Amino acid sequence: LAQAEPAPAPEPARDQPATILVFKDDHQQEVQNYAIVGNTLVDMTEGHHHKVPLTELDVEATSKQNDDRGIDFRLPLAN
Repeated sequence: LAQAEPAPAPEPARDQPATILVFKDDHQQEVQNYAIVGNTLVDMTEGHHHKVPLTELDVEATSKQNDDRGIDFRLPLAN
């Protein structure tokens, strides 16, 4: 039997461009790694873990800001 080659290690998230979050009060925050859980964005950036209610984000401005930088930011469709 031939030995399978080990899979290459995935690229670290920090090598990817940051996603910019635009809040309704106009401040911005960069995140490297996040997940959307229900109505909450969970910032999983190393050393940064915190939760942001989606109601605090200006979703349209966030989408446009990231689209202008070539980054896809989409929220899951509500059921």
